[in-house]
Amino acid sequence: MNELQREYYAFINNMDVRLGAFVLADLPETFDKEDGATVKFPKDFGPKSLPMLELFVLSRFSSPDEVIDPENRRFVEGLIRYLGETYLRAIGGAWDHDEETGNGMPFIRPDTEEGPLKGEPIPILAIILAAVDARTAEVFTAVLTKARENLGGDGEPRRNCTGLAMGMLTAENSSEEEVEFLSRFIGTVEPGIAAWTQEQADPSSWEYGRESLARLGKQLKARYDSRDEMMSEEETPFVAGAMRFIGETIRRIGFGQWRYGASLEADDPRSRQPFIRFRVGDQNLDMVPWRLAQTALEDSDSIASGLDTIISMREEEAASEEAANGADGVDAADGVEADQS
Repeated sequence: MNELQREYYAFINNMDVRLGAFVLADLPETFDKEDGATVKFPKDFGPKSLPMLELFVLSRFSSPDEVIDPENRRFVEGLIRYLGETYLRAIGGAWDHDEETGNGMPFIRPDTEEGPLKGEPIPILAIILAAVDARTAEVFTAVLTKARENLGGDGEPRRNCTGLAMGMLTAENSSEEEVEFLSRFIGTVEPGIAAWTQEQADPSSWEYGRESLARLGKQLKARYDSRDEMMSEEETPFVAGAMRFIGETIRRIGFGQWRYGASLEADDPRSRQPFIRFRVGDQNLDMVPWRLAQTALEDSDSIASGLDTIISMREEEAASEEAANGADGVDAADGVEADQS
C-alpha cells in the first residue's frame, strides 16, 4: 500500500470519530443570519443544512488561501466529511480517490440514472474553495441540484449509500470532554506513529499487522522490567508511539473506533485512556492499548493475542450472519473490556 492509499484508507476508517467530533465540536448550535435573526443550526446531513453550512463556512474563511492554510486543516477535513456525507445521503454513491492526480484527495463518485457510481467525481475540496471564492452561499446546493438531475426520474437515490459507520459519536453516546480529547488526539495518531517508526530499527518493516504487534510485544518485554519503568519521563516518547501503533493496528484490522474514557471509575482500565471500541453484534468490545502494552511485560504475545481476539470475533460474527444464527460469545483477552452499553 502506497502513501496515497494509506492516507485515503485512514480518512475512511476514521470517518465516524472525526465526523462525529466535527459535528459536536465545530458546528455551532445556533447561527446568526445576515438579517440578524438567530436560528438553530441543522446538523442532520440533510440538503436543507447546506445553505446554512455554506454561510457558516463563509463566516470562517475570507479567501480560498485560508481554506488551504495548514492551520485550518482539521476543520476543513471535517467539513469535507460532512459535505460529502450529505451528498451521499441525497444522491447515493461512494467515497473514492484518484492516486493518479498526485494528491489522493477523497471525493464523491455519485450514482446516476446510468447506474451506481457512474457519475463524474464530485471534488469536495474544490467545491469548498469555489464557494469561498464566489461568496454567494449557493454553491453547495447548486452542486447537489445538478447531481440530482443526473439521477433522472424524481431525483431520489436508488440505494442507501454512505461511508459513515454506525458508531458515530453523538451527544447521547459521548461527552464533551471525550469529543474534545479525540478531536486533538486522533490527529496525532498517524504522525506520531510515523515519527515513532523512524526511531526504530528498519522503520519500513513496521506495518499494521500481527507480525509487527508480536515484535513490539517482545521489544517491550526486553526493554522494561516493570510498569514503573514504562511510566518514566524519559520513556514517554517511546511508549506514546507504541500505544498509538497498537491501537491503530487493531483498529484498522478489526474495524474499530477510537474512544476515550472520560467519565469512568478510576479502577476501570479505560479511565482517562484512549481505547479502541469494536461493535460486535449487540456488544461493545473495548481494547485499551496502554493495558495491552503492560501485559506484554508478562507475556510478549499478549498484544498480538488481543488482535487475534477481535479477528476471531469478526469471523464468528460473519459466519453467524451467513448462517442466520446468533453468534456465540468469545472470551476477551487480557487488556480487553467487554461493555454492553
